Amino acid sequence: MIKIAMALVLAAPAAAPGWTITPIASPADGLVNAVSARTTTDAWAVGTFPGPNDDDGAQMLAEHWNGTAWTQTPTPNIFRFDEKLNAVSAASATDVWAVGSQNKTGFKHTDPIAAHYDGTTWTIVPTPATTGGSKSILFGVVDFGGADAWAVGRSEGNRALIEHWNGTAWTIVPAPVPSVPAGETFVGTTLNAISARSATDIWAVGLTQSAKGTASNSYTLTMHYNGTAWTIVPSPNPAVRSPLNGVQQSLNGVVEISANDAWAVGNTVDTVSGAFQPNGPIAMHWNGTAWSLATVPAGVTTRLAAVSANASGTVWADGDGTILRFNGVSWATETVPGTPILKGIASVPGTATEAFAGGSAAGPYVAHHQ
Repeated sequence: MIKIAMALVLAAPAAAPGWTITPIASPADGLVNAVSARTTTDAWAVGTFPGPNDDDGAQMLAEHWNGTAWTQTPTPNIFRFDEKLNAVSAASATDVWAVGSQNKTGFKHTDPIAAHYDGTTWTIVPTPATTGGSKSILFGVVDFGGADAWAVGRSEGNRALIEHWNGTAWTIVPAPVPSVPAGETFVGTTLNAISARSATDIWAVGLTQSAKGTASNSYTLTMHYNGTAWTIVPSPNPAVRSPLNGVQQSLNGVVEISANDAWAVGNTVDTVSGAFQPNGPIAMHWNGTAWSLATVPAGVTTRLAAVSANASGTVWADGDGTILRFNGVSWATETVPGTPILKGIASVPGTATEAFAGGSAAGPYVAHHQ
């Protein structure tokens, strides 16, 4: 009996590994805004870090994962400008796009920036100019390869900015303007993230802004591209409205798994107390017909910044110090080492549970789940 019991113990499967920190040796300062994985040995983490010289400003951070370790790849620096990368997408090892913003050091106004990696070198590629007084920035990108990539963000006119790469240049694609509730005045739109299943099936999410009296409002925004045009698709708005301060909510991340299976995440804002801080997560699901709200674990009050999914259907979402995992039935909270502020998450295609989460914790931070 003893021998049988020992055999059963030895045959028991090992506990599933959790999240572990994958160190980024350099730079010591800076932060990761986004992560993207193409294979188990080809992933990217991008963000920003302070340049070593007085006139460098902030520089684009690009770290590459080879399956064992992260290595910083050199990026171009604009003299006396700050550069920041907010998103990255790779079609192959020699075709990677990253997007973000640039601004003169010490100035608040920002303009979009796009950078391309050809397997050897990162190069800044011009993006179209927009007009207006708002900060213009790119927040999301998806790369199909060669002559087909999309980027989304906000224009200087405080409108949703959609840009397409045709293999030669980036051009602006018209974005539809959503309606706002009766009695409110339309102010603007922003797209914070983009995800695609194919070149004719793309989702982008963000927020619509409006005003009523002295109150500023924001509503969730989802747009779909069918290969011909972008259209607005209705989405839920769960935030609690304050009679004085209005209502605010935003979608910050999106992932498309199939034509009838997509997720979008974001947060509500506390307008009721007047704190105007993120006070609750949003998770919503697309079933091929409509978006509906999903229940997140009780006690989670943080912002959700990004979402990604494995081929198996495992869905990850993160933000601030929280990681959530959807197992096909419900969302559960995962333990992440340290106390990071998380901004990006990326599952590894073709794996059941491998993923990366990126952000900052006294420097660039990436955690790995296998």
